[in-house]
Amino acid sequence: MTQAELWQLHLLAVSNGVTAFGVLLTLITGYLVTAYFAGSRLSRYQAAVVSALFLLGAGLGAFMVFVETRRAFFFIDRLQLEFNVQSFTPGNFALYLMGILLVLLIPAALFFMYQIRRNPALGAGQGQAGSNQGRRYFD
Repeated sequence: MTQAELWQLHLLAVSNGVTAFGVLLTLITGYLVTAYFAGSRLSRYQAAVVSALFLLGAGLGAFMVFVETRRAFFFIDRLQLEFNVQSFTPGNFALYLMGILLVLLIPAALFFMYQIRRNPALGAGQGQAGSNQGRRYFD
């Protein structure tokens, strides 16, 4: 494989990783905003559906960030071995640390929803004390 092809594959993997990270941050932000403004008014069923969809999307997003970053490291390592390209490449420890931190963001967001549902005064969506709005159908 030529140096240009390896560079193209490396930059494509970097681009895919950045895109996946953007999608992951969008999902986490959307879930946190939903939890803050509407979490206390969601029925148990609605909160479960929103949380399950978030868990699925964020899990896939975190997985793609990890895979594409690992792929980018692989191609830059190949460039260093075959063509003596000088580049800073973090070690495997940094890669796995990044993966662990990404995976910890997901339970933190789920815990935030749990806190808002447990204590509605923490969120912004609680209109009146004792309001049953949005809970009458599924609880």
